[in-house]
Parts: sequence; C-alpha cells; structure tokens
Amino acid sequence: MRLNNVRLLTAAGLSAPRSFDIEVAGESSERDAAGLVLSPGWVDLHAHLRDPGFLESETLQSGARSAAAGGFTQVAAMANTNPVTDRPSLVAEMVRRSDSLPVRVGVVGALTENLTGRKLTDAEGLKAAGAIALSDDGRHAIDRALLRSGLEAAGRAGLPVLVHCVKESRGKDPAAEYEGIEEVLVALQEAHGGRLHLQHVSTRRSVDLLRAAKADGLRVTAEVTPHHLSLTGDDLEGNQANVSPPLRTADDRDAVVEGLIDGVIDAIATDHAPHTSAAKAAGANGFHGFETAAGVIFGLRLPWQVMHRSLVERPRQILGISPADDWVLIDPREEWLVEPQSFESRGRNTPFAGRRLRGRVLLTVCRKRIVHRAEVAVG
Repeated sequence: MRLNNVRLLTAAGLSAPRSFDIEVAGESSERDAAGLVLSPGWVDLHAHLRDPGFLESETLQSGARSAAAGGFTQVAAMANTNPVTDRPSLVAEMVRRSDSLPVRVGVVGALTENLTGRKLTDAEGLKAAGAIALSDDGRHAIDRALLRSGLEAAGRAGLPVLVHCVKESRGKDPAAEYEGIEEVLVALQEAHGGRLHLQHVSTRRSVDLLRAAKADGLRVTAEVTPHHLSLTGDDLEGNQANVSPPLRTADDRDAVVEGLIDGVIDAIATDHAPHTSAAKAAGANGFHGFETAAGVIFGLRLPWQVMHRSLVERPRQILGISPADDWVLIDPREEWLVEPQSFESRGRNTPFAGRRLRGRVLLTVCRKRIVHRAEVAVG
C-alpha cells in the first residue's frame, strides 16, 4: 500500500507531507492521504479483556477487534480474570490463545495469588510463561513489605510492577490515591531493584509526588487515562459516572494534562473496562476505552511529540516491547458521533455516548495485515 501526501508521527513531531509505503499482505493500492496522519501502532499498557470468566462483557476476540478500531496494535491484558492469571500455566494458555488475535495482546500476570495481597506469585515462572508485567490491578491490598519483596522479585525477572494505588479504606476520597502512591514510593525506595509503574494517576497531589520521585531518581513511571484527561466529576451523574479512580476536579484534570505534556506522566492508557448494561446500571466501575480514545485525545490538542511519546514510545519502553511494523492511519479533522451500539466491543459503557469527537482512526495495520478499516473512504 502506498500513501501519498501523508504526514508521519515521529518522536520529533509531524513530518512534512510525503509518500510512504506500508507492506500489507495482498494490498497494492495507492491512495491520496493528504491531511492524514500515519503513526506507528499505538500501545495500551492497561486494558481489561474479561476473558476468561466474564465473556458477557468481553472476549479476547471482541476486545482485540475493539483495540484495532481504536488504533491500538498492542495491548496489555490485566490479570483480574476468572481464574486470575496467577500461575505460569494460565499465562501460557492466554499467550497461546492470543497468537491468532487481530492485534498483539500481552499477558499481565498477577503480583499476588488470586489478587489477595497475601502471597507473591512466581515472577520468574510467569515471565518464562510469557508474562510482560505483573499487576494486582483493581486491588491495593498488598502491604509495603510484601510490595517491596514483589518489586525485587519482579526486578530479578525483568518485569515491571503495575500498581493500582488506592487505599481501599479511604473510598473515593482523593487522599486514597495519593496516600497509596506515597506508600508504594516508600516501598520502591526500600527495595533493592525493581521498576514501579503507577496506574491511572488522577490528582494534582499525585502528579506532585511523581514529579518529586523522578527528581530523586526513583525508577517509577505513570499513566493517565483519556477520561481523566478530559472529564471532571461534574460532567456525569449516577452510576454511569462510576470509575476507579473517580473523575476529579477541573484543577486535577488540568494537573494531569500538564503532567503529561511535561513528561512527568509517561503514557496514556485507556483502562478499557467493558461492562454489560445491567452491571453498569448496578454500579460497576469502569468505562469502555479503546474506540473513543483517538477522538478524546485529539480533542485535547496535545503537542504531536507528546502523542508519540505517550502512545508509542514510552508504553513500549515500560513494557519492554520491541518496535513492530504496525501502523495506524488517522484523520485528525474528522468529526464523528459516538454511537456505542456500533462498537466492536461487547462493552457499550462509555461516558462519551452521544457526543461528537474530532479525530478518527481510518486504518489499522498489524503484522502486515489490515485489522481495521473505517467505513469512510480513504483518499
């Protein structure tokens, strides 16, 4: 496939319009891509694919199709399935099942058995089985001493530890997040080795703690979600607003945008959390993330270098993923209406339903195959 007049998204920003060849199996077309942006495939280092155990909400196949529609060619699937992926045999089975999916799905193993925070899993064994990281995402039940040991064990295995920092006893109070971050940063300081990654940072105090930790030389990285970058607690009502961590104040939203732009926050991750309509109505936490991400992110008008760093470069580095010949073609100008019934995902629980977003994924190429093509014409 040859794209003419396309602009490439690179670490330095956007290139001048040029022609670009993408190797795609069975595709030899030539298209005018004037005004479009070609980016290396996006990497989402935080997603819930619900399979096994919760197939009414998502399956590996539907989740992978949804990721492709959102421009993500590599995603990290969290361990809170049923059964929890806390044993090498379960990780190996997930890796085997993921081989034939439209996009690359990396398996995150649990940090503690059954996510209970009581006994560490076998980090070396999980790594050998194919795990790309360890996480008890969704829980913060682990104490500081065990987390320190977990960081050291994961470090020896060459895996990052992704932590959902929320002091569960504090509920939705913003202090629940930053006190949790304070605790895990102390564990990192005390640990002999290990890499810590903070999931879905959402408050100004959290950004300040992260900034100070990086200035002190700690091996810590962090992510922010599209919804925490764009929404506040005043934008939604009722159970449809339920997400963990909660949507915060306008000042908190501004702080995480600033932190992302200046590099204190490393990556954008969707925390894709599909639910059935009944589960969401009953109060389940989480939003669909994949298919609205591009429109939300382009609406922020971030510098192009920040988009490349937060969606391509840093997620790969954090997870130890090698660059791949995967691509996403985007029209940053196109407006479109969010219609959840058209999602590839089984989860339709989006706070952006009925909104018009600007920026649409037109084409996603993974492993030299077109895995998503928008219904609109390209060129």
